[in-house]
Amino acid sequence: MTQDRSFAVNRLWPIIYLTALLIVILIFTFMFLGLGAASLMGFATEFPRRIGESVMSLFAAVICGAILLYVCAVAGSLFKTLKVGGPALMVSSEGFRYRFASDDLIPWKEIKDIYIDRGLGIKVAIRFQIDSGFADTLRWRSRIANSFKPEYIAVQFRFIKAPKAEVEEALLRPLQSQSVQASSDLLSKADRLLAGR
Repeated sequence: MTQDRSFAVNRLWPIIYLTALLIVILIFTFMFLGLGAASLMGFATEFPRRIGESVMSLFAAVICGAILLYVCAVAGSLFKTLKVGGPALMVSSEGFRYRFASDDLIPWKEIKDIYIDRGLGIKVAIRFQIDSGFADTLRWRSRIANSFKPEYIAVQFRFIKAPKAEVEEALLRPLQSQSVQASSDLLSKADRLLAGR
């Protein structure tokens, strides 16, 4: 891969997210342990009389445990990415690598569609829909994504230390190249997105 452009990680937002995730982990750990203990005590001491309360506590403990596992997986993936270091995004004539999603190269020819995600009217990410067959071969950074094999990659602007316009230009301009052989719909959409910046 000939590296044309690379963009550093903006460490501020991942650190803020990690801090928030650690607080959520603590909250759900206490909820899981508290509800689990309450349901076990209900089953052990007041089994026939308060079975409904014990079952509801057990059900709530299971839900809290599932949320806790999910949040731990997200925090682990984010921490692993920050620990590895290096640029957050590398763009070349062959494709791009977005370290927060996968270390694998995403070739331009595997992109099927592009969207701009907005939050409160502000651009927050560029979402690339990729071919489903190719998505199955990617080694995703997150274990959850590795299990479900999503068919899109959302490049989050806040994780990249560069102006949004510069990142958009680097990611959309190669789609206009003759060597990419993108569909006419994808070319016109890239043109519209570049013109509307």
